[in-house]
Amino acid sequence: MERSGIPIHEDIRISKRSLPRLPSEFRITKLGYAREGALAQYRGPNAIHVHEYPKYWLFHRDHGDPRTFRGVLAHLLFDAPEIPLSMLTGSVSGIAVGRIVYETRKNKSKDAGKEAKVAGAIASLATGVITFLFSRRK
Repeated sequence: MERSGIPIHEDIRISKRSLPRLPSEFRITKLGYAREGALAQYRGPNAIHVHEYPKYWLFHRDHGDPRTFRGVLAHLLFDAPEIPLSMLTGSVSGIAVGRIVYETRKNKSKDAGKEAKVAGAIASLATGVITFLFSRRK
């Protein structure tokens, strides 16, 4: 726990009877994964992330606030590492497959460059999506 008193990545449930509305510092956001049944998401000071449900608020604190430059780096590294990891694995696999296809096809096809780009793009997308799905925390 740090400044806010809310632990990082630990959900705290607060009834709307106790807290009918969020303080004015909280802003609605699309930055975050949707949760089943949640009506909306909000971000506030100290990297606090809130999901609104019909009868309660679900608070947790992130390492970084993705609305700021410094915070987005911390958020990507510690709160959502599946995003840069997926981008990295997708890029590496796409480049590798593209090179292999080009080297294999360059003497057999006048379109070897296009074939390599298409194969690399498909490999990159597939690897990135698979990495994201398997590495994402629920």
